[in-house]
Amino acid sequence: MTASTVEIRTLCGREVRAVVDPLTRAFWNYPESVHLLPQENRRRRVLPRYLLSDAIDAARFDTLLGAVIGGAVVGAAAWLPPRAYPIPAKRQAQQVLSFLPVLPWAIGAASEGRRGQTANRAHHRGLPPHYYLRAIGVDPAHQGRGIGVALLAPVLRRANDEGVGCFLTTATLENARWYEGQGFVTRAIYKPTPTWPQTWAMWRAPKT
Repeated sequence: MTASTVEIRTLCGREVRAVVDPLTRAFWNYPESVHLLPQENRRRRVLPRYLLSDAIDAARFDTLLGAVIGGAVVGAAAWLPPRAYPIPAKRQAQQVLSFLPVLPWAIGAASEGRRGQTANRAHHRGLPPHYYLRAIGVDPAHQGRGIGVALLAPVLRRANDEGVGCFLTTATLENARWYEGQGFVTRAIYKPTPTWPQTWAMWRAPKT
């Protein structure tokens, strides 16, 4: 199966929850996931909730894109448009509430996660208006077929049309090099906390 058989579309309603399984598989061994949730039983409970929270927030702004093959979602990209960031207190509270069912398993990661998020958010400050890529992932069974590029393309085109940039962070050199191939450049390499994996803050200026 090739990327040409993939439909990229905006997800909403019941489709939003369909991104959880492929994103969980994509992020299962991601350095940040393992750092925050080293025990697999905790990761199994908390990681899907975290990814669903990002997906729901992106869907509010019609910027949750899904890759669909044969009616099944195999990957997704959760973006926030310029008007949606920084995240106001009300939306942050809604995201916190979504973790209540798994709170006993998430407590250990909460304080470290907040410190990491604070450090990452600092790299947004001072940037011109931009789209923020919160999460992108493709089910490992479908990786290497151009689906990730296809998921990025609609918002990159939109950003170009609107004359705004795009911003993301990633925690692997392999990912950073892949994003460079999509027009991003590294603004900073840092560790959000002393024990956090090395992180790349990346920026893509609008193309004219």
